[in-house]
Amino acid sequence: MLQRFWNAPYLLLIFATLFWGGNAVGARFFAGSVPPITLSLIRLTLSTLIILPFIYPQLKREWGMAKKYYRLIVLLTVTGVAGFNLISYWAAHYTVAVNISLLNSTTPFFMVILSYFLMKEKMNPKLVIPIGVSFLGILWIMTQGSWENLLRLQFNRGDVIMLVAVLFWAIYSIFIKKTGGAISSLSLLGYCSILGTLLLLPASYLELLSTPIKQIGPQEIIGLAYLGIFPSIGSFLFWNRAVLLVGPSRASIFQNLIPIWGALLAFIILGERLTGAHWIGGLLVFTGVFLSRAKSKSQEAPSMNEPLRQGS
Repeated sequence: MLQRFWNAPYLLLIFATLFWGGNAVGARFFAGSVPPITLSLIRLTLSTLIILPFIYPQLKREWGMAKKYYRLIVLLTVTGVAGFNLISYWAAHYTVAVNISLLNSTTPFFMVILSYFLMKEKMNPKLVIPIGVSFLGILWIMTQGSWENLLRLQFNRGDVIMLVAVLFWAIYSIFIKKTGGAISSLSLLGYCSILGTLLLLPASYLELLSTPIKQIGPQEIIGLAYLGIFPSIGSFLFWNRAVLLVGPSRASIFQNLIPIWGALLAFIILGERLTGAHWIGGLLVFTGVFLSRAKSKSQEAPSMNEPLRQGS
């Protein structure tokens, strides 16, 4: 049965996106009990301890190459493996899980824009309209569909923080290509996880001096185990396996399930409700993604939708 599951790409993709969707719900669940740096440290430490025994021989073999790319590993750690989750957990203190999930779905558009400015990649003119539509969806979500809030530039603090997290993840997703496959994806995850844990340890200590953990009970322990295992390890393994089976283009379509799962789980677990602004803003974001696929047949289109390992 496990073998059949491991060779069922679309089932793997469904579970991978389901676990990633639950990451936003977990962030919101812990917003009142565990401060963000400490939550990110616990999550990363748990996942690192689980995978380290399995990948240590590989890390040892590729250590020479890792030293060559140490600056890139530091950048990927700060922006993606540690930074993205830390900032998104911080955002959860001020906004709902539904907003976190919807805003997270705009990552491909930030990748296109940053690739143009940072990597000097040409932007397909046909992507201007999809990006504009998606940006309108972002504004609609952040202002809750209120033109008055837009004119006054009144945005939810958590939504703004979440956009910073998305920006960090877009930078990570762009620069991860710089390894050129010289370091295997598992080794890269291992190096970044270890470094991220070391960076977060002193930061967490300082955080706990002013903001201690308020509550750790059975539910919190289950939640921490979920964050450390399912979106951190399960999604990574399932997603990469599925990409090997069906290719990145087909797999990337399933990324659109992440905010849907996030909204559904937020409703079931946290009791959050979708407002009209969520429906309209989410529809605009997804319309932008759809238009980008329909209009762009060049090599730049896959770069927008290449598989991302969110919450690594």
